[in-house]
Amino acid sequence: MITHISIHKNFYSWIKSIDVLNLFLIILLAFLGFLFVTTASPSIAKSKELEELYFVKKHGIFMIVSFIFLLFFSFCSRKLILYGSFFSASICFILMLTSLIQNSINNGASRWVNIMGYSMQPSELLKPFLIVILAYFISRKKRIRIKYFSIDGKILAFITLVFTSLILIKQPNYSMVAILFFVLLSQFFISGINLKLVSLTIFSGLIFSIFSFYSYPHVKNRIIDYIFSDKPNYQVGKSIQAYKNGGLFGAGPGEGKFKKDIPDAHTDFIFPVIAEEYGAIVCILIISIIFIIFFRGLHRTSKADNLFSLLSSAGLLILFLIQALVNISVSLKIIPTTGVTLPLISYGGSSLLSTGIIMGIILSLTRKKFGTN
Repeated sequence: MITHISIHKNFYSWIKSIDVLNLFLIILLAFLGFLFVTTASPSIAKSKELEELYFVKKHGIFMIVSFIFLLFFSFCSRKLILYGSFFSASICFILMLTSLIQNSINNGASRWVNIMGYSMQPSELLKPFLIVILAYFISRKKRIRIKYFSIDGKILAFITLVFTSLILIKQPNYSMVAILFFVLLSQFFISGINLKLVSLTIFSGLIFSIFSFYSYPHVKNRIIDYIFSDKPNYQVGKSIQAYKNGGLFGAGPGEGKFKKDIPDAHTDFIFPVIAEEYGAIVCILIISIIFIIFFRGLHRTSKADNLFSLLSSAGLLILFLIQALVNISVSLKIIPTTGVTLPLISYGGSSLLSTGIIMGIILSLTRKKFGTN
């Protein structure tokens, strides 16, 4: 009886302190994503000689686990999130290095590791924890001591991202490197502009870009095709046709014609499938929900009474928004093709779990009582 009262009291305290509207919108977006994967993936499953609902079932499982992660992290204290981020990031780094070693015989590298029969992308799970760690380093007023020497927190944040980027480039995963550099720049600006560090970060980003352009043929080809080719690549071309065919109200659920011709219709290119089957109105609704989550989160974040919570929440919100905008922009040929999924919408276990963690941490750090440890 006492335990029941305690659980009820804790839940009531939690629901009063978090952003309930944002929680509702996150759940709504996730359920819309499940609906879209249900109509977009069967044709892909058939083409791969899999069970028709193969991707739907897997997406449903990962969506449930993602929601569990969201709830868990939304209950966590600021201190637990920080310690958990260091621990989880260490595991992700080990798995990323393991994937490089395991797949070194397959012409270089890979982003994936197999865990209990499921392919996981450790770099996806690393993102939220890395942004929290960067926020901690930047927010430190005193120099951080590492054995026999000390270092400024902002410099350590920069070094941490450069080290991470070296592993990501090796995978290769240049789009994630670009997004993480943008997030770090945003955190630097929020904490107070340091022209030397900002210049160093931009310069490093350019160096990584030039290195990727000349070292990886697929990166070079995508950029050259985007700049100089009048014709979009195959998937982007089919995506634009899907947008045109959808019109204002769409052809109807499951009635899309072009999704069968888009290999990644359930993952990176799910947005044009939504446009064709559900119309521009639903696309505008999805984009509106994404921006409402972002701006409501920023509004709550602005009330934080410590720099760590401010930088962590803002960094995670920027990551969420940038990923969404990049994904949509690719399908509209606004930017070159990348491998960035649409958060909470696209099929992909690692992406769903990562987004669940991101949203859980944001909900926790933007609770009304910022001062609790």
